[in-house]
Amino acid sequence: MVKLKVFLLSLVLAGLAWFVWQVHVATQVAVGYSAKQLCSGVFVSAMPRDFVVTRDILPRMAILGPALGLLSLEVDEARGEARASLLAASAVAGYQSPARGCTLHLPGNAPAGAAPVANPQKRPQPHSPFVFAKSAPLMAALDAAFIEPAEGDRQTLAMLVAHRGSVIAERYAAPVTAATPLQGWSMNKSLLATWVALLVEEGRLRLDQPVAPRLRELGASRDLVAAVSPQLTLEHLLRMRSGFDFEERYEPGSDATRMLYRDHAMWQSAPRSGHAHAPGARFNYSSGDANLTAAIWQSALPVDRYEEWLATAFSLPLGLSSLVAEADASGVQVGSSYAFLSARDWLTVGQLWLDAWHGRSALLSQAWQRAAVTPTGDDGSYGRSFWLNSDGEAFPGLPETLFYAGGNAGQYVLVLPEQELVVVRLGLSDASVDTGVPAFLTALVEGLTNDVVDGAAGARARAGALR
Repeated sequence: MVKLKVFLLSLVLAGLAWFVWQVHVATQVAVGYSAKQLCSGVFVSAMPRDFVVTRDILPRMAILGPALGLLSLEVDEARGEARASLLAASAVAGYQSPARGCTLHLPGNAPAGAAPVANPQKRPQPHSPFVFAKSAPLMAALDAAFIEPAEGDRQTLAMLVAHRGSVIAERYAAPVTAATPLQGWSMNKSLLATWVALLVEEGRLRLDQPVAPRLRELGASRDLVAAVSPQLTLEHLLRMRSGFDFEERYEPGSDATRMLYRDHAMWQSAPRSGHAHAPGARFNYSSGDANLTAAIWQSALPVDRYEEWLATAFSLPLGLSSLVAEADASGVQVGSSYAFLSARDWLTVGQLWLDAWHGRSALLSQAWQRAAVTPTGDDGSYGRSFWLNSDGEAFPGLPETLFYAGGNAGQYVLVLPEQELVVVRLGLSDASVDTGVPAFLTALVEGLTNDVVDGAAGARARAGALR
């Protein structure tokens, strides 16, 4: 009987310890997310504090249940900091500079301000007014993209369309404007792959180079380097085929949330997990792979500060004026998630990918972009850090050549190369809510097709009348 009581007491204590640990992890993630999003929302995007809290933070923190009322949020404009606390957990995110934005686990050290402005060169030119000028069905589709469905939480913030390099549609939901830098979340992965491409084409990086030696150069511990297969290459990382035992789940205590909201050096998270499979054997979407890629890319730059290279090698040639690429507390750009651009600049980046696909970009080669949107191995939905519409699975009824950068909460830069279209959609959508993007794309493609057909018929009629 005594042994049974001891056993039952041990089970109770173990269960209590597990519960306490889960609460600890959940509160650490909650305050990390809240501090980081509040800092970037206020100091990078220049959003009102209450908008960031009510439209971004509180919906994501609903998982806390009754404890949500205990979440304390504070913005210190003088120090450039956002702080969050919940029970015994607290976090601070500090504004670092106009080009680096905010970093979690670091205090603020610079006054807030706008991102540096690059010299504008060729980019998609806006049509005036910023709506579909001639097509009532497409106007209706644009309206529908901003309408909240019955379940709510679509929260579209910006929609833009470029056709043949000209902006034919542009609309925003207040307080967002054309100048507001907006977070792309995992669209940063496609950006990062493009930045890697520029170094590969300069000869500073090789896709087939082993990752382990780079880790040693980065100062990783001997154990961390030893956990990485000698066969792992940069190409494996870009295609999410590293084989690391990293789970892309967004729950308290999961690999992805621990990395983003608790780790100081996010690039070490994936290699720390070790290999579950041989490199190249299996597709496994992983933000950890992207952050390790970012560290390798950054170590190959010809300058010490990555934002200097981005300004001269990327923003300047494209005429971008808003790029903010945030770093983790170790100083490495968070290549999985933390890039901000205005919707117009996201559209310009999409135009770069479209132009490169057609072989008419002076910055990015056609060979790279075509390879980047070619699937590999067991999963046809992903290329070299781009999502694909192979077999029409992602967007049924739309061209299989469609490819896109996609991010959490409904962020999209979609490229339809054969239709010469680039579409940007940015928002704060709940994961379970229809963003309205598939319906909008279908209406867009059908509308433009009908315009072409109607235009051709009209031209034939006019030609006949002249005979």
